[in-house]
Amino acid sequence: MKSTVLTLVAGLMAAVSGTSFAEARDLVLANEGGFPPYNMTKADGTLEGFDIDIGTSICEIIDANCSWVTNEWSGIIPALMADKFDVIIGGMGITEERRKTVVFSEPYARTYSFFGVVEGTELETTPEGLTGKTVGVQQGTTNAKYLEANYPDTKLQLYPSMDALIADLKIGRVNAVFGDVEPFTGGEGEGPNLVEIGDPVAVSEGVGMAFRPEDTALRDEFNAALQQMKDDGTWKKLSAKWGIPVYE
Repeated sequence: MKSTVLTLVAGLMAAVSGTSFAEARDLVLANEGGFPPYNMTKADGTLEGFDIDIGTSICEIIDANCSWVTNEWSGIIPALMADKFDVIIGGMGITEERRKTVVFSEPYARTYSFFGVVEGTELETTPEGLTGKTVGVQQGTTNAKYLEANYPDTKLQLYPSMDALIADLKIGRVNAVFGDVEPFTGGEGEGPNLVEIGDPVAVSEGVGMAFRPEDTALRDEFNAALQQMKDDGTWKKLSAKWGIPVYE
């Protein structure tokens, strides 16, 4: 009898242990590491930003062991589809075109894009006002698609990162830049100040996390965790920490 009980207990412990191991699976999360305040690479190579805090909090809720990697933005969706990581959490705008390839979570932020110029520059941000002008924009973004569709007579200069296009704006290689981050203020010793001009432009349906089409169950887990964060105040706290506008 005692032997039978011990066998049952051992079996139960093994089952529980196996269940815990299955739940604490490994996930790899990706962004470009250069899209402040959503994601930034620190001097020691680690990542910080709104995306990082959101993803880390979700992983704690769903009991997943998560690690972060960076990928060039223009190739980040192909890399997701090639199974190089599991989720993109990188300030990615939700668009119909991207939905043809990936599935999105519910929005965890909403952003607007602006034109940026060197302080003192006067430019009209209409398609007519930017005819013949050169505007820098990050390649593979909703911002680039927006300009291509709405500014046919503007020359677009595509860049792999926001840092690169901001650097060229400061030395006069482009007349303006277009983006949905906040790099349009030049700090002391960083060259001329940059300012936003024109009205804000909504170029997507919001910012979402991207998954492979077959990973809808994982997407649903992330959605449920995000909703929990909204309900318990964590989402608002993180939004305030990184200066992300709160929407309801």
